[in-house]
Amino acid sequence: MHHAVPRTFVGTATPDALFEPCTLGGGMRLRNRIVLAPCTRNRALPDLSPTPGAGAYYAERAEAGLLITEAVMVCREAQGYLDTPGVFLDSHVGAWAAVADAVHRAGGLIFMQLWHTGRMAHSHWTGVPPVAPSAVLDPILRRQAGGLTLYNEMPRAMSDQDIRQTIADYRAAAVRAGQAGFDGVEIHAANGYLAEQFLRRHTNRRTDAWGGSAANRSRFTLEVVAACCDALGAARVGLRLSPAAYFSEMKWSEGDNETYLYLLEQLRAATLAYLHCGIVEDDPVEYLGGTTGEFLRRHWNGVLVGNGGYTPDAANARVAAGAFDLMAFGKLFIANPDLVHRVRTGQQLKPYARELLDLLR
Repeated sequence: MHHAVPRTFVGTATPDALFEPCTLGGGMRLRNRIVLAPCTRNRALPDLSPTPGAGAYYAERAEAGLLITEAVMVCREAQGYLDTPGVFLDSHVGAWAAVADAVHRAGGLIFMQLWHTGRMAHSHWTGVPPVAPSAVLDPILRRQAGGLTLYNEMPRAMSDQDIRQTIADYRAAAVRAGQAGFDGVEIHAANGYLAEQFLRRHTNRRTDAWGGSAANRSRFTLEVVAACCDALGAARVGLRLSPAAYFSEMKWSEGDNETYLYLLEQLRAATLAYLHCGIVEDDPVEYLGGTTGEFLRRHWNGVLVGNGGYTPDAANARVAAGAFDLMAFGKLFIANPDLVHRVRTGQQLKPYARELLDLLR
């Protein structure tokens, strides 16, 4: 297998690296290199449209070079968490259009993160068993609905027709995001959800065309990428990956490394907007002798978005050194809607506290 030549960087670090403009794959220009990370808000109306407060929430943070929304479900069967919004109905388009309009009026750019939870879905919300590449249960207890304790359920292995329908659901969601005025979409293929379940040998035990080899395990993600690129153009599509196996019982198995290497090799043929390093822990996770971001950088020469609890100073240094092209902030952006202004002017940042989530609208 051909591996990409490691990327090298020339030049000295500048103290204002985060505030230099950046051009995404395909040519979209960002005014700075600060990104709002996708953060689940658990705020949705009964029909799973975003709440009226979502527009103000994102517009308050529109000084970032790019905003990425909370994860948005591509079909009703994808719901695994309390009050997560969707974009699978035509009636959802108007509500999301209000969000995009608010961000654009504030001068920002916004991508919608597209999401299917796979085996992390739950019949409490969907009324049907979850689906996954294979019938492999995550035995971890989940407390997902306020005071209600829910256990993960054994998923139903998807048929070929199920898989093709889900790929079509992603395409339809991308179309609706475009109709709502979003600048692009990010495919969530990280953090233990459906696309990653296809990539992992632990959760993908199929022996048909969707499993059994690195190419077949990569096929679902690659076809979802192709479908979204067909809907919006590759320049408006980003992808989030988390090669380190650590979230939602994503156990590392022999062969997983080859799957990610194959996937990244195939992705180089598409001029995607960016690749996003999917880290949800505050400490960067080691992978193949370095961090996940370092692994992705070695095998991806396009725009790379870092993430993982970096302070602004550390983020600035990583961007200045060329380790990442952009840096996404989650908790700091929740606590500081004006994060970009505070970082630019050297103001003290308010600390994140989980109680802040209760204030979201």
